[in-house]
Amino acid sequence: MKDISLLKLASIPALGIVAQWVAIRVKLPSILLLLLSGFLIGPVFNFLQPDDLLGNMLFPFISLSVAIILFEGGLSLRISDLKQTGNTISNLIFFGGAISWILISLFAYFFLQLDIRLSVLLGSILLVSGPTVVTPLLRQIKLKHSLASILRWEGIIIDPVGASLAVLVFEVIMAHTAADAIGTGFIVLVSTLLSGFIIGLIGALLLIIIFKKNLLPDYLQEAFTFITVLSTYSIADIIQSESGLLVVTIMGIVLANQKIVTIRHIISFKENITVLLISSLFVVLGARVQLTDLLHSLSISTIFFLITLVIVVRPISVFLSTIKSPLTILERSFLASLYPRGIVAAAVASLFSIRLSEAGVPNADLLNPITFFTIILTVSFYGLLGRPLVRFLHLQRQQQGIIFVGAHHWARLFAKSLEIANVPILMVDTNLENIISAKEMSLETKHGSVLSRKIMDELEMSSYGKILSLTSSDETNLLASIEYSQIFSKFNILRLYPKDRKKDLFIKSEQGLFLLGKGMSSTYIQSLITAGASFKPSTLTEEFTYVNFLEKYPKAHVLCMINAKGRLKFFYEGHSYKPVPGCIIIALRK
Repeated sequence: MKDISLLKLASIPALGIVAQWVAIRVKLPSILLLLLSGFLIGPVFNFLQPDDLLGNMLFPFISLSVAIILFEGGLSLRISDLKQTGNTISNLIFFGGAISWILISLFAYFFLQLDIRLSVLLGSILLVSGPTVVTPLLRQIKLKHSLASILRWEGIIIDPVGASLAVLVFEVIMAHTAADAIGTGFIVLVSTLLSGFIIGLIGALLLIIIFKKNLLPDYLQEAFTFITVLSTYSIADIIQSESGLLVVTIMGIVLANQKIVTIRHIISFKENITVLLISSLFVVLGARVQLTDLLHSLSISTIFFLITLVIVVRPISVFLSTIKSPLTILERSFLASLYPRGIVAAAVASLFSIRLSEAGVPNADLLNPITFFTIILTVSFYGLLGRPLVRFLHLQRQQQGIIFVGAHHWARLFAKSLEIANVPILMVDTNLENIISAKEMSLETKHGSVLSRKIMDELEMSSYGKILSLTSSDETNLLASIEYSQIFSKFNILRLYPKDRKKDLFIKSEQGLFLLGKGMSSTYIQSLITAGASFKPSTLTEEFTYVNFLEKYPKAHVLCMINAKGRLKFFYEGHSYKPVPGCIIIALRK
């Protein structure tokens, strides 16, 4: 029996990762496949019953996992993003949230025939979105940065707000008199805010002090951060239920925006573990579904209620809360078309459903299946609609920029030639003269070592998708490739061919690509420039094909091409690109 239990436990993250991989291959939202996987091994084949397997540890596991996910989400929030969108975000969370709460409560009361108390509670539960669903969707739909930032802020902040509101409503419901309800509500509100902000700030300051004074070796910092997040969450939750969500969010935001210590390694660690936790949580959620409860709660009224959430509640709340925002009508329309619900809503609904049923509140058992239906519908609808809608409304993220490691003479000329591709370019160099020369050419620059934690923390990585290591130092190019392999995929990391490839340890990891071929060192490229070569664009046509180009310029070194869709692709050792008419190629030639 023990072996079977271990197998069941191991199957949760394993199935989650497999579902994520399949989702990438078939180009479907990963959350859909995660829920389907859980549904198959749970109620369909009856292999996994999370409640039986984990028992009383199920909800603590979900709560602590959500704490880590919210903390990681807080680490992605930059205060600088609020300069342009701060008012929009606050209006969406508070004014839009209030509208959504009222509308959901009213529709629950009229369509589902729930008690007014349960209707208001369900409205607060379904107010929650969260990074567990928003982050994976944003990763897939490639939305423009400003809108992605709004959705990320809204999704992360609304979690503790909605959960705290749900706790407040729950405590009021459980109060015996009106006076008790008012007093309880006030105490819950104050306790949540005070414990959330104070404990969250203390936790963040503790980590900053420890990291600054080097009280822990590097290999223990990630583990200590992990424990601190779980501990502060638990302490806050003991003081006031669900206030831990606010604590970890505050911790993440404070750490992300301070300039005292670097947290790059912490961010990398949290991103990796978050992928695993999200995968596991949604498998568990799908496996917990009870077919009898679903069938019992499924009706025409339920379907109408769910439809109103998507086509009435969200659009009304967005359009009313963004009336005076600088967003265009297309951007507002997209925001109105994306608001999935996730694991926090499911966890809160499950907890309150049990406690209210025990207290004898009628129809309390409906909270769980209705919330699950909402999650399934919103995740499916928004997951399938998101990418086509982004393309239809022309709200795709602009082609990500390029970080040039090295701002020497030929690198500047190469960067300047790429202006035709209309992509952001940042040149990083330790040589101040190179930086000044790049600025004189109207190129964006950053003075310092690309390997320094300070530079890495200052860079807005969401704006860049590629890194070119073009210095004369093989070691610098190698180290830059290694360091940034944690941020960019191997197909977006390019460097010059090393002088001695046999000594190149990075080869063993098979990460990173070589721009141009063997012998194309920085010194050799500069010699070609000195001899009269330059970086020149050539447009291919039906009359002047790529074959014609190579015949005309046999000594040309082709570095990249811009295809008909405007996408920039660099030529690397072993590439299989075949430029066709309509492409623009940039080559080093006379």
